Amino acid sequence: MKYLCLLLCLLGMPALAQGVNVKSGEHGPFTRLVFTYSEPVDWVLGRSAQGYALRLKGPSRVYDLSDVYRRITRDRLRSIWVDPVSNDLLLGVDCACHAIPFELGPTVLVIDIRDGPPPTGSSFELSLEEGSPLAPLQAAERKRPRRSNRVQPVYDWLAHPTAAAGHNALAPDSLADDLRLKEFRAMLIAEVGRGATQGVVEVAVPEERMPQEPSGAPNQEEPNNARAALDALPGIDISTDRTAAPDVTVVGANCPEPTDMASAAPPEGEDAVTLLAQARANVLTEFDIPDPTQVTQAVDTYLYFGLGAEARWMLDSFLPVGQSDPLRRSISFLVDGAPLPDNPFEGMQNCDSAAALWALLAADDRAPLAFVNGAAVSRSFLAMPAELRAALGPDIARRLLASGDAANAEVVRQAFARATSEENPAVGLLAATQALQAGDPAAAEAALPQDAQGENALTRLLTLVEARFQQRKAVDGKDLEALEAFAFEHGDGPLRPQLDRALAHAAALGGDYAAAFGHAGQDLALERDVWMLLAETGTETPLLTFAVGLDATQRAALPSSIRGKIAERLLAAGLPNAATEWVQSDDPDSDIAARIALANGDSRGALRMLSRLVPEVDPDLLATAYIASGEFGAAANAYRTAGNVAQAARLERWGGNWAAPSGPEAEDADVWETVADYATSKPDDPATPVLQSGQARLEVSASTRQAIADLLAATPLPERPDGAAPDL
Repeated sequence: MKYLCLLLCLLGMPALAQGVNVKSGEHGPFTRLVFTYSEPVDWVLGRSAQGYALRLKGPSRVYDLSDVYRRITRDRLRSIWVDPVSNDLLLGVDCACHAIPFELGPTVLVIDIRDGPPPTGSSFELSLEEGSPLAPLQAAERKRPRRSNRVQPVYDWLAHPTAAAGHNALAPDSLADDLRLKEFRAMLIAEVGRGATQGVVEVAVPEERMPQEPSGAPNQEEPNNARAALDALPGIDISTDRTAAPDVTVVGANCPEPTDMASAAPPEGEDAVTLLAQARANVLTEFDIPDPTQVTQAVDTYLYFGLGAEARWMLDSFLPVGQSDPLRRSISFLVDGAPLPDNPFEGMQNCDSAAALWALLAADDRAPLAFVNGAAVSRSFLAMPAELRAALGPDIARRLLASGDAANAEVVRQAFARATSEENPAVGLLAATQALQAGDPAAAEAALPQDAQGENALTRLLTLVEARFQQRKAVDGKDLEALEAFAFEHGDGPLRPQLDRALAHAAALGGDYAAAFGHAGQDLALERDVWMLLAETGTETPLLTFAVGLDATQRAALPSSIRGKIAERLLAAGLPNAATEWVQSDDPDSDIAARIALANGDSRGALRMLSRLVPEVDPDLLATAYIASGEFGAAANAYRTAGNVAQAARLERWGGNWAAPSGPEAEDADVWETVADYATSKPDDPATPVLQSGQARLEVSASTRQAIADLLAATPLPERPDGAAPDL
């Protein structure tokens, strides 16, 4: 009989309900429920009248719902219970949310209640009973308690008159003699006097004072230094202004108080685990009611140790409904290095508190921030623990450098270096960034670490390419490949503009200008950098490929400095016609335009362009333009104005002025004067006999021939570019 009972019990055990462990958690935009079953189950999730319903096939399960609301609020999941008839698990959802279930394993089911409308065509929005789609859930209206019309009994103190005062009671006139009033008056005078001494209370003294009666006691002598005070000048009152200037933001609003942000460090002497445990234990008071003050202190403790996600969980779980702490919530994102949903610190970078530091970190790093209170930033940074200084130091220092505050950036860098090890690659990266900011790209490249990994490796590559770009040096092929791999990994993320800039510069420095222009895309500033590199370091092949025949609109969009450099390169390559397209009449640099005009044979146009540069015009170029126009005298005047007397005399001879002085410093001065005398000799006198005149002409001819030979011997022949002997 005993074995029969045991057998019956064993046969009935599969029919017993199986327990299901239910865990919950808040994760920002969604609430998560995790169901752990003892074996794989066949489940269906659908809509119900209250929200959603979870139905399982097979025997009924017992859900352990005791810990569901220990970690989550009722903002999304208003209620959760099991239908006693259908054994369905019902989820009462009280928000504009939708549920997304998925399996985390054969025995683990996860249901996320996410904010916002459900995906289009979601099968989980179908009614579990009818199979028809239902309207998306909406947030329910918060019901307010109705005001009661019932008259509550009110205590009427007039209905219970007190007994009449006896004849021993003090009259109003005798209150001045009461001892307690005298003590209160003395205490009040003493406290007001102490406050006036400390500067807290300002005492207004009557202008007209009653004359004091002379005392009968003789005056005691005082030492010379008994009153070490300065007498006020007539009409000037000596006082100390104890009112500090108001701490306001850049838009005029009041800066937050220090107590509105993460407070100072917790007491020393305890380790982090103990301090966090104590802060967490003090949050709930009697009857498990959160104390807002203790919640704030716990959040500050979490933030002090850099636990931003835990601080946000504390704010979401224990702050009363309708109460928020936007500053601490934003700080929790900043200490985690996560993007901010919104920025409550906007415009607070000039505050004289820790708000300046958090505003600097919260600002968009793509543009430098103005009006940054660097002293407040460095002071607040030094008050942080070593772990936070090691985590936030590089970013703060780089942002201070971008704002132009190199002094406080150096303070932050030194504090960061003390808070971390010397082998930390971020130390070298920060030093390289400072060197780049100071205009020393070679020192920046030398300071870069060689063993950087992860995000530090990407920062190293970006800094290396920037240093090479400033030095106009090519980037190694392996670095370019690593940069392309990072660009593929990050996709269109927030670092895409920096990666495109580095890729465009690296490709242009390597001579691949087609890839450089492709990386530049629609970024006009980056496209100008590529054109500048092409003009300065590009070979003739890419220069002719991209510069010749470019659209006029694209050429006009480039700065005049870049257009002038490309025009100069094209002129040097022997393409003056192509160079003409790259200059405009209103360009401030008319020098290159004049040289292009001379190369094209337009000497008059060159003179018009050079006339706008007077008196800073290049005398050699101006003289060349005059020579091309055949105006040798004007060319000589240009050289003479510049102090080049020899060239001026040479050009005057070109113009037929053979007797022009060449200056005492010229070695061939006498030879030229001799030839000039023969060239400008007067005609013979008709009265001279014929034989005598002919003999004189023969002598002059021989002397002229000898003078010309001496002149040719004194004049050096120009050298040929190939080094060969000059043609005679």
